[in-house]
Amino acid sequence: MTTRRDFFPYIAGAAGLTAAPVSLAASAQSKSEPQLRRVSYKSARTGKDRDYFVYLPPGHAAKKDWPVMLFLHGNGERGDGKAELDYVLAHGPLYEAWCLKRDLPFIIISPQLPMFGQGEIDYIKNRTTAQIPKRRVDGVDPREDERNVRREDPMRGTVRDDKLPEGAEGPVEGWSLIADELMGMVDNTLRDFRGDPRRVYLTGLSYGGFGSWFLAAQHPEKFAAVAPVVGYGHPDHAEPIAKAKLPVWCFSGGRDPVVEAKYFYAVFDRLEALGHRSARLTNHEDLGHFTWTRVYGGEDLYSWLLAHSR
Repeated sequence: MTTRRDFFPYIAGAAGLTAAPVSLAASAQSKSEPQLRRVSYKSARTGKDRDYFVYLPPGHAAKKDWPVMLFLHGNGERGDGKAELDYVLAHGPLYEAWCLKRDLPFIIISPQLPMFGQGEIDYIKNRTTAQIPKRRVDGVDPREDERNVRREDPMRGTVRDDKLPEGAEGPVEGWSLIADELMGMVDNTLRDFRGDPRRVYLTGLSYGGFGSWFLAAQHPEKFAAVAPVVGYGHPDHAEPIAKAKLPVWCFSGGRDPVVEAKYFYAVFDRLEALGHRSARLTNHEDLGHFTWTRVYGGEDLYSWLLAHSR
């Protein structure tokens, strides 16, 4: 498996992480053009060298204090953080900004969740490099149409019961296992890429939606707003989020058989009981698990995020 390394200049270093010894390659792109960087680090959780993406928007070098968005992908985009890192381009704001060339005014941090115990799941094991979208020199590939949006990509390996399928840490072997590393990536990006600490946003889809709730509850003071997509929170997440008055906009799919809409209400009931007035839930009744295609493909979410600061 190969990666398109010609697109990605490398830069090393991460606050709270051990940086791998790599050199900074000169970018062939103009300073006015967007860039996609790889940041190398040594994972304390896995003990292995890994990379994550940092997207720099057009005009990044011309000013400072950029909004920063941490994006957590879904279960199907897990990988080794090296040769498989390009799978995180498949969905979400990084796909919108880099592959579809949308001018999103955010620095986007996009890490890759390690396989942990998920490596033998069939839809991960059988994926191919053809599934990785590309940034093209001329034009862009067409966006998936509504028929493809309604595909269902089962989220395997989760713990379920009749009342609340996931606990406060989200799905098993999920983003909670590398929470400290994720926060190190945020700190590193703020320090090295002209980020604005008052405008740090958190969003994720499916497994990443669960991870967003967990990380927001663990570090509510760090984020200006959080937007989990097709991933719900546990009632235990509500108190720290409400105490910090952290704005939340969560999205579910009414036809989603993977992460059912009925499970999203418990945490919002708890937030309401705690008096939190900055929490909203939008259910796209006509969509299934791929609700994120509409959410990240629109403008409303990005405008909502930018309306908030700490």
